[in-house]
Amino acid sequence: MGMPTVQYTVAVVEERLRLLDLVAAMAAGEERAWLAKQRQEHRGLRGGKLAQARKATRELLAERREAGALAGSRDWLLVPGVIAELKARGWDQEWPPIPPGALAAGRRWGTDPGRYSPHHDEGETRFLGRLGVRLPHELGERLQRACYWNNAEIEKELQEWADRWGDGPDVIMRQSVREHGGVTVLAAMAAALKQTPPAEELDQRRELRAKVVTTGDILRAALDHALDAAPERARRELTRLRAAITQARRDISFAEERKQQAEEEQRRATEAGNTEDIAKAAHAIVHWNSRAVMFRLEAERVTAQADVVRDLINQLKARS
Repeated sequence: MGMPTVQYTVAVVEERLRLLDLVAAMAAGEERAWLAKQRQEHRGLRGGKLAQARKATRELLAERREAGALAGSRDWLLVPGVIAELKARGWDQEWPPIPPGALAAGRRWGTDPGRYSPHHDEGETRFLGRLGVRLPHELGERLQRACYWNNAEIEKELQEWADRWGDGPDVIMRQSVREHGGVTVLAAMAAALKQTPPAEELDQRRELRAKVVTTGDILRAALDHALDAAPERARRELTRLRAAITQARRDISFAEERKQQAEEEQRRATEAGNTEDIAKAAHAIVHWNSRAVMFRLEAERVTAQADVVRDLINQLKARS
């Protein structure tokens, strides 16, 4: 990102991660085209004027990235969604620092282990992909602090609940699997003899767990934002690519016309025996033939990109 960042690794649905990578590749091409156009406008500038123009382009790029209009990487595709999620929750504010040592690696205390299992109740595979995300430092810090302080009191209540009832049968058996590779006889007996909390206590824990919001929850929601916005981005990019194809075809026609003119001039010069004009015409033929080849390659390249974007649009339609 070219600036200090905060790194996250998030468990996501593999299919959504695959689509995000396709959208990111398309968005990177869109941003490169925008930057190339900006640089064309810098031609002829020197010294301070060039430096000022480049600074203005960098500032405009930052604004467009934050707004979601441009995204040179999948990190930037997620930024608008993170901002939107924080605003929607009223978390887009300054938060106190997190107490030293308060955060540990791994799953947030109090979250339901089932929400990270390979399958949910309907049996759909989920959260098997791993998405690495780098957020601008200020936004990444705000996300982390917002989740921490939102969860602090909830986690305190969940810890009090655990102190009252201790580990349940499922926790005992999972610990046995981690430590011994399976459920031992002692673990099975301990789980069977474990007192089960009454229904109202289990309901209280379930309600508290549902209130816990992790950074992963926000980033998965941001991923949904990015994919929801992707069809419009893809249609916009397809429009740009179609215009580029049309222009490349015009350029091909122009180059071929100029080549034909040069060939006619060469023929006339040959008939007249004018050696100098023959050489000039031959040079023009080579030049315009080279230009025509270059424009054809550009048309083929952009057409291939347009085909990829059309396929992506169809995949995004299938998702919805």
